Amino acid sequence: MSQLDSPGNQTLALAGVFQSVHLCKALATTGRCNDDELAATLRSILTLNTDRVIDAYGGSATHLKPGLRVLRNQLGGRGEAHDLDIARYALSLIQLGGNVLKDDSTIEQLRIGISRAQSLDFDVTDPTLISNLANLYRTAISHLSPRIMVSGDPAHLNNSDTASTIRAVLLGGLRSVVLWRQCGGSRINLLLGRGKYLRTAEEILDA
Repeated sequence: MSQLDSPGNQTLALAGVFQSVHLCKALATTGRCNDDELAATLRSILTLNTDRVIDAYGGSATHLKPGLRVLRNQLGGRGEAHDLDIARYALSLIQLGGNVLKDDSTIEQLRIGISRAQSLDFDVTDPTLISNLANLYRTAISHLSPRIMVSGDPAHLNNSDTASTIRAVLLGGLRSVVLWRQCGGSRINLLLGRGKYLRTAEEILDA
């Protein structure tokens, strides 16, 4: 068993997935998103080696509270109705992440691309770094199945900066999927372990 394999780590990584798709929807529908949430999601891409899942998101569960709330609402239906777009994006990312992990050439392409991004002397939310991560998603991921079809306002989806940020947060979502799987997460685990994730999310949010 990996030292990352625990309900807490699985829940934090899964919250990272939901935070990324929450950002994706906000960008697609409004053209804007929360900068702190964006920074936490993008930072996870650049943090490849860690003994604690939370370190990938800046070292504090505070940075993942939005994702934890979305996870809770989606799995438990509390606070608001289930969001079908959020559910579709999250399930597609989980499936896509599994396919990425089976493709050694894609993994190597991502490793090289992320190493290059790490070497750039820019803040994590700087447009230049975001563009770099978006290009990595487009070249390494976009051809893989399933393709994530983002719905929203065409005015925002056709804006090059917004489209780049959407691709970058989807790459962050894939990073969270990989972390989740490294912690023992699986699709059957998600189906049968909803109660465990909900309880753990509540405990982290209440801490």
